[in-house]
Amino acid sequence: MQAIISSLDQVAEALRPEYVERADGKFVLKLEGDHPSQADAVGAANTKITELTGRLDEFRTTNVRILKAIGAENVDGALTKIETLAKIDPVKYQALVEKSAALESKGVKNTDDFAMIVSREVGKVSQTLNARLDASEKKAADASEALATEKLRGTLTQAGIKASVADSAIDDFLGRATQTFKVIEGKVVAINPDTGGPLFSEVIAGQPLSPEEYAGGLQKTAPHLFKSSEGADLSGSGSTTPFKGNVVAEAEFGDNIEDIATGKATVPVPWDQ
Repeated sequence: MQAIISSLDQVAEALRPEYVERADGKFVLKLEGDHPSQADAVGAANTKITELTGRLDEFRTTNVRILKAIGAENVDGALTKIETLAKIDPVKYQALVEKSAALESKGVKNTDDFAMIVSREVGKVSQTLNARLDASEKKAADASEALATEKLRGTLTQAGIKASVADSAIDDFLGRATQTFKVIEGKVVAINPDTGGPLFSEVIAGQPLSPEEYAGGLQKTAPHLFKSSEGADLSGSGSTTPFKGNVVAEAEFGDNIEDIATGKATVPVPWDQ
């Protein structure tokens, strides 16, 4: 560091205020007190130079520390970084940091992790909902099956009672009848167990076999299921006495055509002689 310089560009900017311009255009260090002798002036100048050099070193050290602290390589980089940081709201930044930490604690470090976790949680909910739906559907199916069974048994029981099936034989009758009759689309229909197709009436061509006609037919193949009554021969003796209940003898077919057509009466297969 020099006591006299021809231009301020020869010293650091921080030291320029310590120089004053002389009449000859040169710059000299400012000295306190009266004009000293040449020797004293030199000594004072050297002291001032030492002081200013120390301050310059301190200034440089401080700048280096600041640059390192903010991660910049030079003053321009530091200024750019400071301008960027000045735009950041510290409160909002802290809130974001806390949210980020909370997400990381749950395993979310990037958008892919977030999507994976969301998918996993949705899968859990879907699994629970599907299980409940399956349970509801099963419950509904069980209820529908129970209702169909009740309707089938009720319809067949009525037909058995009309045909004079004995009270003690109702369960046997139902066991036989339910092998033939099923509930399909809410209707009781006769199904051929061998082919799976419909069974038709042997009395009225083209008409489905009715539970009443089926019950009447059992009087030949299973007469023990029916009540015995006066005037009716269920023993297979060959009597031509009309069948009891709503079962019409062949001789009375013409007089009961409407009841037969509506299912209120049936015509049995003749007894084995």
